[in-house]
Amino acid sequence: MSSGQPHDHFISRAHIRQWATDNRVTVLRRGQREPKLLDVGKAVAAEQGLNDPVIEAAYGRVESAFSRALSRSIRSPGQLTGHDRKAFREYCVLMHDRYPALRGSSIDHRALPGGGTMMVPDPANWGVGGDLAHSLAQLAPAMPREEPKLARLQLLPTFAHFLPDGMWIFRGGPMLLGDAGLHSMTLHPQTRGGQTYVAMPLAPDAMLVLGKRLPPVEDVETIGRTLTMRVAMSSTVVVDTPAAPVITAFVQEMWGAQLGPAGTGTPAAMRIWDQPEDIPNV
Repeated sequence: MSSGQPHDHFISRAHIRQWATDNRVTVLRRGQREPKLLDVGKAVAAEQGLNDPVIEAAYGRVESAFSRALSRSIRSPGQLTGHDRKAFREYCVLMHDRYPALRGSSIDHRALPGGGTMMVPDPANWGVGGDLAHSLAQLAPAMPREEPKLARLQLLPTFAHFLPDGMWIFRGGPMLLGDAGLHSMTLHPQTRGGQTYVAMPLAPDAMLVLGKRLPPVEDVETIGRTLTMRVAMSSTVVVDTPAAPVITAFVQEMWGAQLGPAGTGTPAAMRIWDQPEDIPNV
């Protein structure tokens, strides 16, 4: 989807449909005072005429595979096939690639700052690239925006492989969908480095979690709450059900104080401490 502003707002229609009732969802964009009902069939997934059609077609195949896997997994969450797992992993990387600052500008053929940043293979290190990320950000505006997109597309299967090995679908909610939909969080960082999970909302009552081992029930609840908060903080557009309980009770108030999205569009790992006294003084 796009608002016509310099940043694209992208969420695949297959993903949006999971929030739909009678093919309608509620959408809120930063800068708008009130959320609006949207007919999913009228949503535009990509700017036409600016994006390379071959690259967009390749991204479209990833989105189509995700759509099929999502439909099956919502019906039978405990029966993920190898193809489903591959589709989810590659879509996770694609969601990263569609972050507003990484996607580029809908009105400029040059990439935006940050648009050349590659996904760090280890999600526990997202956001700690330091000077490396800064250098890549300086490189991006000097390149046609399709060049870094093509490089990321070619590396997509490799980056999908580097995501954590375990994959689970947990039911619960309410979840919120946004154009910044993939997040990394480390729980209990005071205990031997903690456990890092990557989470993505799948539906109003379901999320995908990747990690090295199955999180306990209490951690699943923490991951769900943190994911909803991070999607709201980092997104430029969010999608909710027509009733819009998360937007009206949470996002609107947050965005009233937080005028811009957190960060520059590149995912950052969030560390969640058990007790305030555990947080190191840095």
